Amino acid sequence: MQPAARGPVTAHVTSAASGRRHTCAHGAIILTGIRWRSLTARTSRVPSIASAETRERSAESTPWTLRGIYIGIGASTASISPFVPVILQVHGLDTTAIGIVAAVAALLSALVVPAWGHLADVRFGRTRAFKIGLLIGSVAAASLLLGLPVVAVAAIVASFTVFGSMYIALGDALAVVELPAPERQYGALRAHASLSFTVGIIAAGFLYDRAGYGASSWVFLAWSAAMFLLIGRVRDRTADSKVRHTVEAIGGERARRFGSLGRAFAVQPRLWAVLAAFTLAFAGLQGALTFIGIRIVDLGGQPSDVGLSFGLAALTEVPGLVGAGWLGRRIGLRWLCLLSLVSYGLCITSWGILPSPMAINATRFVTGLCFGSLIAARVLIVPRLLPEQLQATGQVLLQAATYGLGTVVGSVVGGVAYGWIGPTAFFAGAGVVSIVGGVATWLALAGPAGARLTGPTATPFELAELPASPL
Repeated sequence: MQPAARGPVTAHVTSAASGRRHTCAHGAIILTGIRWRSLTARTSRVPSIASAETRERSAESTPWTLRGIYIGIGASTASISPFVPVILQVHGLDTTAIGIVAAVAALLSALVVPAWGHLADVRFGRTRAFKIGLLIGSVAAASLLLGLPVVAVAAIVASFTVFGSMYIALGDALAVVELPAPERQYGALRAHASLSFTVGIIAAGFLYDRAGYGASSWVFLAWSAAMFLLIGRVRDRTADSKVRHTVEAIGGERARRFGSLGRAFAVQPRLWAVLAAFTLAFAGLQGALTFIGIRIVDLGGQPSDVGLSFGLAALTEVPGLVGAGWLGRRIGLRWLCLLSLVSYGLCITSWGILPSPMAINATRFVTGLCFGSLIAARVLIVPRLLPEQLQATGQVLLQAATYGLGTVVGSVVGGVAYGWIGPTAFFAGAGVVSIVGGVATWLALAGPAGARLTGPTATPFELAELPASPL
């Protein structure tokens, strides 16, 4: 990698295709001993980890390898994860036991996924960490074909919560760094995962109607093999050990004890509040989603109805993802999160009183739209908070807070509440929690971090002191 060219704090490049000037979209610029709050008063020249590579990339193109990875993530997730509660019910577990299994799985996700982000940013590089995760997931899927006892089956299917969170977080970390204009392009890229999830889960539902849930392992293994072949062709600057070593100097000696996680909190104090707000919001969302499949089956639905429910939601995620950038430029990320969570929460409250699977599935058009906008906003918040070297760590922390701790709380409480107070009260409570979480997120994102999208984020907001990059 060539030495980074030195220039003003906000770097500009000229597109060979259009001749226009663009603010450098390549993540955070590494600052030499200065704080963000003093940037407007200084004109220090700083090196960028992006280097001269920014000039080599097209202003608009999205790498085909990233498109393929997101298609694989969506399809592999659709093969098992949405059916876990129903699979466990078929094996004889009641709703309380299913809630406990879901909570344990989410807790493992909250612990394992951030650790994997550290390995990706510091030890192995993001693509290599992705490959290792694919191999572990494939072993788990193959184990389901062995006719194991119900306890082992519960443990294995629960592990797919970890794999899904790991794959999408590492994919997001690669995307926000490698896309030329992530604030415009990320939503469309993530839509590939939603579309493949839609097709995959509907097809899986009809396949499992005929072949049973045992076929899920073969579907997952096929997509894992495809992603393993693709991920080696994805551009990843953290494959260079020199880039990974720059993380060691971030955050000072006290942050060193907790690896890249400690460094993320050291350079961005606001991160605690953002994580807490998203955890609360997703406790309501994930708690409700854990039991929507059981609710549909209790109302007389079939596996295909469960698949259709998640498939419809994934389908309408696409306009939500694509439109998130447009809305973000007009109302800002904090308002986008608030509107998405309030609308989603209102739909959740209706699930306990609607009389049929068809009626519940009709609401999934709205929840999918809200979820797509929310996920795009959540991913785009991270480059506004953390530097480029910590993008995998930041993405997995948000992933662990939402799909990890949020699911733990929602599943534990939901597993008890669903059977104790009934579906009507349970879904009403889950909806209220989601709405309150939306308000908390709106408060946590006050200021520049949640403001309107005005172009690529050149430097994270309110960032503490960072070292110079040796590159």
